[in-house]
Amino acid sequence: MKSPASCRGFFYERNESIMKKLKWVLLVIGVLIIFVGAYFAGKMFNKSSVQTSQTSSSSVTKTSSKTNSSTESSSSSSNDSGDKLDYDSITPMQTAAAIAYYGDHVVDKGCWHGLFSSYGDDLDIDQFDNADHLNVKGRGNSWGLRPSNMNGGSIAQYTVGADGEVAFYDVKTTNLQKDKDPLATANLHDIINYVNDHSVVDQIKDKAQHIHLQQ
Repeated sequence: MKSPASCRGFFYERNESIMKKLKWVLLVIGVLIIFVGAYFAGKMFNKSSVQTSQTSSSSVTKTSSKTNSSTESSSSSSNDSGDKLDYDSITPMQTAAAIAYYGDHVVDKGCWHGLFSSYGDDLDIDQFDNADHLNVKGRGNSWGLRPSNMNGGSIAQYTVGADGEVAFYDVKTTNLQKDKDPLATANLHDIINYVNDHSVVDQIKDKAQHIHLQQ
């Protein structure tokens, strides 16, 4: 029969063995927890980095897109304004050229027919002190256009009202002081729009350089 002392020694050794095993188990579990934690932390960090990179890239792309859009819009606006005539900034000679073009292609009657396109580059323009001999009264001055290489015949005469209405006349040089009915009327806004819509602004500007005011 074992003595109490030997029994205590047996249980002590057994408990010590169990404690050692328990420590190893806890150590292994602790190491596993550390590795698992590090693994998931790494995944979360990578995901966050990717999202940050994507957000930054998206922001740069949007900013670049807005900048390009603004530049294109500005360029387009600049080109549009440069390729069109404007009612508020059109010059007197450009006005005469636009009226001559409209008279040639739309009115297309009497001395307006072919005025812009059929008699060479140069036109002479006369300014008359009044338009009293014309049937559209109260217009103040009137203007007459004719090819520079023609001295007689008819004058493509026109008036411009305060409201922008242009009246087109075919006036014979031998019959200037008789009342004349206009061949047609059109608003200067519509004439300018017609020129812009038909993409002939360059032709108008070029013709304006070849219209000579007679003294």
